[in-house]
Amino acid sequence: MRTFANGAVRPMLPAFLIASLFSVSVLSGCASGPDASADAVASTPYRVGPSDTLTVKVLPDPAIELTALRVRPDGKVSVDLIGDVQASGRTTEEISAEITERMAEFRQSPSVSVAVDAPTSTTISVIGEVRSPGSFALDRDIRVAEAIAMAGGATELSATSRVRVVRREGGTQTVLMISDLDDIRAGDGSTDMVLQKGDLVVVPAAYQVVAGYEIRKFLYPLEAFFRVIGGGLFLAGGLFN
Repeated sequence: MRTFANGAVRPMLPAFLIASLFSVSVLSGCASGPDASADAVASTPYRVGPSDTLTVKVLPDPAIELTALRVRPDGKVSVDLIGDVQASGRTTEEISAEITERMAEFRQSPSVSVAVDAPTSTTISVIGEVRSPGSFALDRDIRVAEAIAMAGGATELSATSRVRVVRREGGTQTVLMISDLDDIRAGDGSTDMVLQKGDLVVVPAAYQVVAGYEIRKFLYPLEAFFRVIGGGLFLAGGLFN
């Protein structure tokens, strides 16, 4: 209890309770931080690039519907009535806005929709000890673990704790980052990074497998030699029998 000069009495909270409330508020703030940043990353809009294919629809009737509309190397697409429209480097909303504005000269209150059918301009590649290596469209935020899953998953011969991500920055510099798939599976996503356009994910073989490959390469000439000698002896034996 606390007594003021005017005689008023105000109850005081115990110190341990004040500390507890403070801790809860701090923890709540920390917990909301990553979620907010994750939401921000997840909301990053996709920007169209050369060789992407689009679908463009314009209403009202007579409707214009363009399917499998491939973005040219110059970054543009051709739309009926209005001609070329810049597509590369823009979101579908930005492309739609320009078409709507220019189409208003020919249609009253045009309604335009633009969708990406195949985002082939933005890809990542996964190679190494995976079941189905290849290139995959980066049409949304994809992390290392998901990219490996898209490639069929790591094989039994892989070194999943030493997954490498090779990234080019500035056209020349190569940045190498390590991702630990074992830790990611255990719940530690600190190395499960979001991939960027052109990233190369390399799942290496385990050291034992690499050693086996090297031994096999060393023994291969001897194996071929003895195979030839053995075949010669077999033929010689057939001739003398």
